[in-house]
Amino acid sequence: MRVAICDDSQLDAKRIEWALTNVSNDLEIIYFSSGHAFIEAVEGGEEYEVVFLDIYMPGENGVDVAERIRDLLPQIGIIFSTSSPDHAVEAFKVQAVDYLIKPSTELDIIKAFTRVGLSADRRANTVLIKAGGEILVFNQAEVARIESDKHYTHIITSDGTDTTLHMNYSDVAAKFKRGFMQVKRGLTVRMDQISRISGDVVHMSDGLEFKMSRDRKDELIRMYLGYMEGEASER
Repeated sequence: MRVAICDDSQLDAKRIEWALTNVSNDLEIIYFSSGHAFIEAVEGGEEYEVVFLDIYMPGENGVDVAERIRDLLPQIGIIFSTSSPDHAVEAFKVQAVDYLIKPSTELDIIKAFTRVGLSADRRANTVLIKAGGEILVFNQAEVARIESDKHYTHIITSDGTDTTLHMNYSDVAAKFKRGFMQVKRGLTVRMDQISRISGDVVHMSDGLEFKMSRDRKDELIRMYLGYMEGEASER
């Protein structure tokens, strides 16, 4: 496997290289001191399965480099390694596998590298939310519902974990699209967590019950049936 490390800091690049030597002896690791040099190499016919890419390089934005590389090598696993969380949302728009904050530990680097093996569908199922100084990552398949609570929003997973955000409910709920529907004002649920719909009541697999918005009842039932039929046809 060919791995590129694109970073203007040789020390940071060496840290990544040292960590990767503990993963496999079959890695061919090539260092580039700029995004321009890396793009030129790929345009010249070189192929890579993974790239560790800095965002802050002299005269360059690593996200722009990633967009060009994604066009040239659609299947490449992109791992950002940078000093700030400010570009994390942009990073996931180019389907980055991970976003490491320097200085990264050896374990962080190894974990990020192993995530390259995840399928594109799994990566597409990831929701990234920037809350304050944190970047929160959610797997949509693990989220049961999103609830509004005045000035707060709760993201509740299937195992009952409740992540409370001081954020607008609509902004948060809009990020969850695959298999979700808003059953009433301030409540969005994952459809495969619905055990049945009786009249205008949605029964959830964890025993909770919610009344659907009356004016959208027929629309919501059609949406639910369409989703479940689609899921059944894919099995």
